[in-house]
Amino acid sequence: MNEERRGGYPFCAPCTASSEAWAAETAGPMGSRFYGHRDVCENCGSSVRTLYNTVLWLPVSKVGQFRIIPTGGRTYVGRKVVTLPVQTVVRREPVSAIARHPELDADPGYKQAETYWDDHEPGRALPFYQSALTEREKVLAADDPATLRVRLRVAQGLLATRNYGRAIAWFELLTPQLTEVFGPHHELTRAATEATTGARLMVGGPRSEAQLLADIVAADEDCLLARDPQVVRDQAALGRALLACGDISEALEALTQVVRDATPGHPDTAVYRAALAEACEIAEGRGKKREVQLAAAARRVLTGEGAPTSM
Repeated sequence: MNEERRGGYPFCAPCTASSEAWAAETAGPMGSRFYGHRDVCENCGSSVRTLYNTVLWLPVSKVGQFRIIPTGGRTYVGRKVVTLPVQTVVRREPVSAIARHPELDADPGYKQAETYWDDHEPGRALPFYQSALTEREKVLAADDPATLRVRLRVAQGLLATRNYGRAIAWFELLTPQLTEVFGPHHELTRAATEATTGARLMVGGPRSEAQLLADIVAADEDCLLARDPQVVRDQAALGRALLACGDISEALEALTQVVRDATPGHPDTAVYRAALAEACEIAEGRGKKREVQLAAAARRVLTGEGAPTSM
């Protein structure tokens, strides 16, 4: 998204390298707040600030340090400052089952997708990657390393063609799976994390993201069956966007339906269940009657007999 500076837009390359993608909001008397303003970058204008948990606007505990770029008013984009360890444990590359299916990599459509991608034509590569993904998922698990690589290409293709809502839906599904299979510091995991931040920046915030995804889900429902993977994926992204907006009841309802529609035993189901469990924890922590009631109903969907699982 920022080819000239080689950084995670709008941050320059050095600031990107010393930080990781992060998104959060600070508001209210019982929340969090930034303090300080140092190490201003001459390239991108970001500065390092310290985030504290607050009670009645008074700092009570330190959360961490972040690079911040204000975007007007009280809004900003931020990246969490990280200190890379001197020595890191090298994680073994996960083994794929694709060795038993050499026809997948030999498929002319997949080769065409790779050619277009290498030629920096993601729009032309996208339909070929989508077709290749369909073929892979017929014989490989959704979280097989070979499948995940093509899934990532599909998400990146959607982002490159400005289909931001569906790109966010894919990246939110992919990132936990990439983290589990390849590890949090793998180049594929970092690519997905960076892309999610970039897509959200282009959309313009949680409220805009929720509206965009609501429109996408409405379009899905007009032409696809309720349990179609695309419908479930987009609905899950809408639920998470509503959660980020503070619309807890709506988020619980959306994510509960997602888990009901999720395919039992499918790797994607674990991601959807984790999102619903997170929404339940937030609702229970807030203690509002309707949200607590919806969380209780959601817990029954998660734990009740016949509930979809990732096992």
